[in-house]
Amino acid sequence: MEPYLKNAFSKSSLATLDGLLRYVPIIMPEGMRQRYPARSKLRKKKRIYDSAPQLDYDVFVDGSFRDQLREYIRGIAEAAPHLAGLGATPEQIVDFNKIMATAVERILEERPDQTRH
Repeated sequence: MEPYLKNAFSKSSLATLDGLLRYVPIIMPEGMRQRYPARSKLRKKKRIYDSAPQLDYDVFVDGSFRDQLREYIRGIAEAAPHLAGLGATPEQIVDFNKIMATAVERILEERPDQTRH
């Protein structure tokens, strides 16, 4: 997934965005979720958005690879409204959303050798 996203971003208007999106999703079972809340935060001076959303634990335990990929990408996509805080233009945010909207299918098409369970 990471190689695909880096490549897609580098070929879009996002290539000129001078900021960093760090993604550290939180995947915890129901009984632990309250101790590990989502922790996303914009660090404007450093031009970093730390995206740490809670993802659906059950998808990663029982879901298909496609479902897991979809949930992982959904978490990244939640950062879209915060990209403006990194200086993203409306066009860059639109490009980000387009990449996120098609990422799962494109990754599955382009990388059929990806590990699945």
